[in-house]
Amino acid sequence: MKRLRAPIWLVLALAFAGLVVLTTAVVAAQLYSAAFRNTGDLVAEMGDTRTAALAEAIKAELQPAEDASRFLSAYILSDRVAIGDDRRIADLLLGSLAASPQVIGVAFIRSDLHTVAAARSVEGMPFATTTLSALDDPPFRLVYRDGAAMQQPDWAKPIYWPGLDVTGLPLLAPLRRNGEVIGVIATLISVPDLSRRVIARVAEPGANTFVMLDDTSLIVHPALADPRYQGSDDRALPKAADVDDPVLRAFDPMNRDDPTLHPARALNFSVQQQHVAGKRWLYLSRAVDVVGSKPWIAVLSIRASEIEVQFNNLQTALWVSFGVAAAAVLGALYLGRSISRPIHNFAGAVRHLSALEFDKTQPMRGSWLREFDTAAEAYNGLRSGLTWLSTYVPRTLVPALMQPDSAESFTAKEREVTVLFTDIIGFTAIGHRLRPPALARFLNRHFEILGEAIHAEGGTIDKYIGDSVMAFWGAPTAQGDHAERAARAAVEIGRRLRTDNARRRRKGLNPVRVRIGIHTGTALAGNIGATGRVNYTLVGDTVNVAQRLEQFGKEIDDGRSDVIIVASETVAGRLPVEIAQEPLGKYAVVERADPIQLFRLDGPDEATADATVTPRRGSTTHP
Repeated sequence: MKRLRAPIWLVLALAFAGLVVLTTAVVAAQLYSAAFRNTGDLVAEMGDTRTAALAEAIKAELQPAEDASRFLSAYILSDRVAIGDDRRIADLLLGSLAASPQVIGVAFIRSDLHTVAAARSVEGMPFATTTLSALDDPPFRLVYRDGAAMQQPDWAKPIYWPGLDVTGLPLLAPLRRNGEVIGVIATLISVPDLSRRVIARVAEPGANTFVMLDDTSLIVHPALADPRYQGSDDRALPKAADVDDPVLRAFDPMNRDDPTLHPARALNFSVQQQHVAGKRWLYLSRAVDVVGSKPWIAVLSIRASEIEVQFNNLQTALWVSFGVAAAAVLGALYLGRSISRPIHNFAGAVRHLSALEFDKTQPMRGSWLREFDTAAEAYNGLRSGLTWLSTYVPRTLVPALMQPDSAESFTAKEREVTVLFTDIIGFTAIGHRLRPPALARFLNRHFEILGEAIHAEGGTIDKYIGDSVMAFWGAPTAQGDHAERAARAAVEIGRRLRTDNARRRRKGLNPVRVRIGIHTGTALAGNIGATGRVNYTLVGDTVNVAQRLEQFGKEIDDGRSDVIIVASETVAGRLPVEIAQEPLGKYAVVERADPIQLFRLDGPDEATADATVTPRRGSTTHP
């Protein structure tokens, strides 16, 4: 019975459309999965962005004052202006106000307490300056005392400033010359202005913003942003308990994080949940470092019901995804129709090539279509390459095969090479325990780990022998550092196995343990086999010694090491110092041959650091 065959245009349309539909389905599944996840996970996804934005808003409002203070300090200390030149200094102070809208006042207080001050507005007068003695003004005297005691610019405690009738946050910068304080730059920003600006930057429906100092005083809150707010000499800032805000007062600054709200992930912010007037509120908080001060606590309080809005957004996104998928299906049908004809001709030739029926294939002629002309050239090159590849196994030989002089390169000749053998310890028991499909998956994963490490160092996998791998370096292309490459590959195999074994232990699986033997020497390398089926491989004692070194690993196996790497002295003598070596003594690893010095590479595992080496029974040992 003839099989049903689909036309090319339909296959292409289904392929393109199917990819889009599959992507849309995955996105839709993710959207619905997110919609039905618990509140804690949703908060974790959006909280990091929102609290980071709040922290950045705070720093953005403080930065202009820090920049202005830094500029004034550097300019005065540069001797471009005399500290006694009140007029020039007043001009400097006014200029800093113009450049920094967050700053409402700035003053330079000399060590004799003579003060030059400038303010953005005093009793309705814009950009006013004055000179006075701090002896007669307690706020100036206080900021000088605090600033002179500092080692570097820092934010002082908020203070109520009667002259400006505002609670301000002062930034104090001591000016030192030859180790002596010659004055203090005091830069003041308005706390109400700070509150208004920060809240405006991060305002969102259903969310409240407030910032606390370490003593639970409020530095940012809607109550502070109210133009009617006014501090006092006794209390520049209100405490959280003083504000008529039940949501604020429910917040517990001493226990900001509830791990039960995010048990499966580590967050860059803290999450707290409280019930206020029968409604559930979530508090997302983050510590904000402000120069040398103790961190401020920035908090966003969000009604839990607001999160449900996310579900409506997900629903809208889902419908948009379906619309995109429908448009993609129509576009794919049109595209498939438009390119099916030239592909039909190309597919006929590729069908024979994919079956390796080289006697039925002919070189393709060029096409007036640029893309298919390129495809014809690629096909002809692929046909030639596959003709050669049909007689070879190792994939790493493909580049050499494509070279014009490949025949010379693959002629059998004696070369100096480094051979590596691996073997899984206890594989017989693993084979008995696993069913055939599971055993195949296990070996495929294992060989993938080994193959990546070997190919990364330019090695060639010669063959797979059951659970063992034979690989070599130095042929067919010469590699002057073939011993070092092989050793690095072995060490990398060990590292990858330890990582994979950590994964297996977490899943309750037994670790995979491997022995590796490495030897450098001469071997016959080239095409060896019958006519029509040859294999590029190695023959000689070097191969035998490498395999015996892998078997020698049994003699030093304590049953716990993830990997045991045994190398001959011809390998160890060519390795850099960063590849650790442990001498094992001399052993006769091959019958009727002199003992050779052996080394263990990469050191034993931490768990087997104290294990002793037991010589092989009947071997000759030379300490």
